[in-house]
Amino acid sequence: MTERSAHTLRRALLVSAALHAAIAAAVLLGAPSREHHAALVDIQLAPEPPKAEALPAERATPAPQPQPAAEPPRREPPPKPPEAAITVDAGIDAPRRRKRADAAVDAAPDAAAIDEASDAGPPEDAGDVADAGVESDGGVPAAVAIGSGSGAPGMTDEPAVEGAPTTAGTAANLLAYFPPGHVVAALVRFDRLRGSEWAASTERLLRPLPDYRGLFGTRDAGLADRIDTLVIASPKPRDATATTLVVHTALARARIRALLATPDVPIAWSAAQGGMLGRRSGKLLPGDRRVVLSPWPGWFVLARPDDLGGALAPGKGGTDAAVAAGGLPPWLDGIRSIEQESGAGPRGPALVVTLATSGRRYPLPDVGVGVSELPSPLRVSIAVELVTQGWLVRGNMTFASEADATEVVAAVHQVQQRIADSHILRALLRSQHVLDAVTGLSFAQSGARVSYATSASIADARAVLAAAAAMLEQYFGHAP
Repeated sequence: MTERSAHTLRRALLVSAALHAAIAAAVLLGAPSREHHAALVDIQLAPEPPKAEALPAERATPAPQPQPAAEPPRREPPPKPPEAAITVDAGIDAPRRRKRADAAVDAAPDAAAIDEASDAGPPEDAGDVADAGVESDGGVPAAVAIGSGSGAPGMTDEPAVEGAPTTAGTAANLLAYFPPGHVVAALVRFDRLRGSEWAASTERLLRPLPDYRGLFGTRDAGLADRIDTLVIASPKPRDATATTLVVHTALARARIRALLATPDVPIAWSAAQGGMLGRRSGKLLPGDRRVVLSPWPGWFVLARPDDLGGALAPGKGGTDAAVAAGGLPPWLDGIRSIEQESGAGPRGPALVVTLATSGRRYPLPDVGVGVSELPSPLRVSIAVELVTQGWLVRGNMTFASEADATEVVAAVHQVQQRIADSHILRALLRSQHVLDAVTGLSFAQSGARVSYATSASIADARAVLAAAAAMLEQYFGHAP
């Protein structure tokens, strides 16, 4: 071998070794990177729980008073006899008695008294809904709050709650967007779940609901791919015909009409004062008079005619081009703002729920934590945000009194201390998939208002979602 050929061979070997070293380095450096990324997502490990955040002040806005109906003109009004004057006086006294009843409710909130003072009282098992329409600085427009029961008996101005900087969902109150008497509302942001395992899981959760079957039949509607936001609200959770649905989608109206077209429940579409109106027929639930209304492109509601008012009057023009021409009820006029309760942009809570309860005291099972009963809040909201490691949980509660709020916060702190001292309690709560959520809870309180925050792991969230799906399937699986 000549010196020239030997030099060429050595150079080739060096180049080959360099290339192999580069490839090996890439593999070796890439593998730890992938393993490190996988290690970040331990489904059993909950993300660092956030701190309880501040709440803006709430203002009780007086509800608008209905205008008296105009009396038809009379040519020659007959003179009133003395007895008529007595009758008129009695009629004037009636509102005064009503006003005194409202004042009594303000002094001592009571479910029965609220039912008497409200024209749209809650069902027997719904409890006190006095706070259902509180105006919130956290994204609730004043017009919506006024039209959603603000000023209901028992409501008062509430001071702000100090805490960490407020993020979307912490101060949520979905009930402020719906007519008076609604006691539960849930908002699902499918646009924030799209592409994740949670999108399909959430739709499976909704499938047993009567409205899912009534609107889409037995097929998989693929909601996560078709709609961005779904809101479900009701004044009577046990009455499927009382549910209000709100949908926000980027799809054209024609595609939504096709999605809603089922042989069992045909829909006749027409132009109305409130937009594009769909009247349903066929195999409806007994007593179901709800209609579909699209006031604006991309927005659809399924609601009772009584909640839509003059929006159902016949309109002019083509069906697809029909939009609200004014005169919408206040709750519907402001419904497009409801997504603000979960924040703007691609990040933020994917699920927000607001529930009004009775405020009564409830017994608790004896599991060795030293708490046998606690008062329930009058209103509670929960917002959950999907992050890489799991879920961040934030929300707020409003109690009947400062004493009730203080008792609940103190009881949770006591439970947390008992758990820290007991391996048995930790094992019990871990088996129920609530250990991280309970131990990570933090609170901020001002008077009767409390904000809270915690977190949950992916594994715990999967278990909770599966349990909720089983409960809904059991409840709705056989009869509406």
